Amino acid sequence: MTTVQTPTTWTATPALPDEGRSRAAEISVIVFFLVLFANVAVVLTRVHGVPEILASAFTVLLLVPLARFLIVERRPVVVTPTLPLVFAFLAALFLSATLTSEPDVARQSIGLYITEGLILYLLLSNAVRTTRMLTLVSWTLIAAGSFMGGLSVYQELTGTYANDYAGFAQVDKLEEIASEEVERPRSGGPLGSENRYAQILAALLPLAVLRFFREPSRRLRLAAGAGALLILGGIVLTFSRGAAVAVAATLVLMVILREIGIRRSLVSLAALAAVVAVAFPDYVVRLSSLEGVTTLSEGSSGSADSAIVGRQTENLAAWNTFLDHPAVGVGPGAYFKEYSREEANRLGLRYLQSDRRGHSLYLEMAADLGIVGLGTFLAMVATAMIILYRRARYWRPRDPERAILASSFLFALFAYLASSAFLHLSYQRFFWALLALAASAAWALRPEEHGVPDRTLAGLRAR
Repeated sequence: MTTVQTPTTWTATPALPDEGRSRAAEISVIVFFLVLFANVAVVLTRVHGVPEILASAFTVLLLVPLARFLIVERRPVVVTPTLPLVFAFLAALFLSATLTSEPDVARQSIGLYITEGLILYLLLSNAVRTTRMLTLVSWTLIAAGSFMGGLSVYQELTGTYANDYAGFAQVDKLEEIASEEVERPRSGGPLGSENRYAQILAALLPLAVLRFFREPSRRLRLAAGAGALLILGGIVLTFSRGAAVAVAATLVLMVILREIGIRRSLVSLAALAAVVAVAFPDYVVRLSSLEGVTTLSEGSSGSADSAIVGRQTENLAAWNTFLDHPAVGVGPGAYFKEYSREEANRLGLRYLQSDRRGHSLYLEMAADLGIVGLGTFLAMVATAMIILYRRARYWRPRDPERAILASSFLFALFAYLASSAFLHLSYQRFFWALLALAASAAWALRPEEHGVPDRTLAGLRAR
């Protein structure tokens, strides 16, 4: 009896601390993503006066899973096909900066990319590297979106616009409610900016939608459906036209790629459209103003609202700057500081009294970094999305959960990029976090772990 019990006790003892460390790593990752996507650190700093160094210290949470994987388990550093392009984008920034007339602005832009982009990408892609962690992160992001969207919906139902709920339900342009131009408040969430808030919610919506349509568990499917409704409610209350276009494009792509059934999706969309039309008629009026884009394309700005004319002016100015400096652009951040107002006022569409950023990530990046920088950026995101698409196709007949994960982060990244056609790359930490999660999913869901060669990079169909 003694000889049998001794090895049993010996093997059980070291397993407990290892399990504890696993739970600690998972909890750390969950808290990190809740804080990041609910913008908790910024709210603590700007609304509650917490010192910035303390509010931003939540990043150290990632050291827990990093220590577990790299030191305790001695796993190698994660190197995905996207990583070389992340460094190539840094090289493009440096190349453009060497030729700019605004070196100080370029240094600031590069520093921001390194802190909110490169370092964050490296930390996340190495901290989130298992299927279980990806699942936890997926549900964490759904929870974060549900919290933000649900708070906005509650604020709308109760009419408590003057209460920002500790900074997590800010109402943008509240002081203009009584004016003729603004008929009602627009929710800015914890970011305080309606368009940015809508962009983040639009990126989180596919996670909940895919779970609702494809989650095997009925209980989890209902939870995802409730989350999707709350997130969608938050998007509607921002009255963001760009986010509406991005959500529509994402849902259409889901149907085209057969991620969700066309019949169920059409029924669901019809029901939601009816509810929105009845509950938020102002939103329908807001979306109808998109017809002004057609007027602009025909060369007339008479019937387009001032916001659309302003965005046309800013985007054309960025386009003209790119045409003048097509190779490497005018330098990181230099378009906004030196070229935006001058180029915009030459157009004669709308006079700008201050410098304005391009109202499109792609056009502003083209002006700043030229073909080299924009091409590297597009190659980077395309690589991540193509690999995720291959992973989703491989796992769909084999493992529903892994297939959902691959598709979820693919469409989350797509939704962000679609909305970026109407917004410049501000609050870029959210983009790099999504790209890092896409890269982590591509790495963790490698089919060769199950004895099948990964032919993704060769452009072949995974078997």
